[in-house]
Amino acid sequence: MIHRFFAVYLLNMRIAICDDKIILHDELKKNLEKYAINRNIVINYDDYTNGLDLIASNIEYDIIFMDYQMDGLDGLETVRRMRKKKIETTIIFLTSYPSIVFDTFEVNTYRFLVKPIDYEKLSSALDDYLSSQEDSNFIFIKSDEDNRKVNIDDIIYIEADNKYCYIRTTDDNITYKKTLSDIEKQVPEDKFFRSHRTYLVGFKHIVSHTSTDILFDNKERALISKLKLTPFKKAFTDYIKRYNFEKW
Repeated sequence: MIHRFFAVYLLNMRIAICDDKIILHDELKKNLEKYAINRNIVINYDDYTNGLDLIASNIEYDIIFMDYQMDGLDGLETVRRMRKKKIETTIIFLTSYPSIVFDTFEVNTYRFLVKPIDYEKLSSALDDYLSSQEDSNFIFIKSDEDNRKVNIDDIIYIEADNKYCYIRTTDDNITYKKTLSDIEKQVPEDKFFRSHRTYLVGFKHIVSHTSTDILFDNKERALISKLKLTPFKKAFTDYIKRYNFEKW
């Protein structure tokens, strides 16, 4: 049933593969073609062997598979430059070095796959991507101006202000005339965490944290209370294992 839904929702995906080794392109395409057949979708590919050509293309892709280590401009710096150009394409990093997973958070990485690519891990990442495009990945907010449809993946954090709260997204700050507890019930608990009585944070946008606060990819911060620190660390680690680092 879920496969038939994907076929109706998205018939055609455009994907870029950026890796300086062509053999990786061929291996990845074999797995992607298997996935396309299983899901009854069409995938179009563009190949790049360096980050500069990808940046210069100015093509809007659904997903970019990015090698972390490349001669010249590496994958992380390539994505940094893309983000500075306001290119918000979904990025899946590929690497043989699992230890660099945290470095990729600063550029809002969607997933992190370890070479050689495992088909089941790749399939899970793509299924999650397609699911994130469904209406079920949105919440509906009544603000002062109008009713808003907000993608939960765009929510960086939500801050309480008495009986109201402010929803900070990647491109807006929305006033919501309900409590933080009300909106906490509307978002998935495996993607958000109540780090403080005044903050509900989105794991997707966290770059790093200390024992007292959280740094997001927009350079803003939220508080962590002492009582929440240990459960926050566990929940954040669980999120990384499930959504960012498919090998774990």
